[in-house]
Amino acid sequence: MANRVALEINANCHRLDLDWRCVKRGKEKGVKFAIGPDAHSIEELDFDRYGVGIARKGWLEPEDLLNCMSAKELRNWAKK
Repeated sequence: MANRVALEINANCHRLDLDWRCVKRGKEKGVKFAIGPDAHSIEELDFDRYGVGIARKGWLEPEDLLNCMSAKELRNWAKK
């Protein structure tokens, strides 16, 4: 994408505000995504699994997720 923007998949089980159908459409348009747990405590870090579920349902693959990039790949992506 020209603007180096990624959409967050908010994985907090009380939110899950990015519908999997929007994820799938975004993937078709070349959008990158990042899964975030929106954690407010250590226990809530486990919410990532809900975000992974939304990503899978939207047919995301590792190359679609900033979380799956190495630090070097992420820096290069952000610089473009």
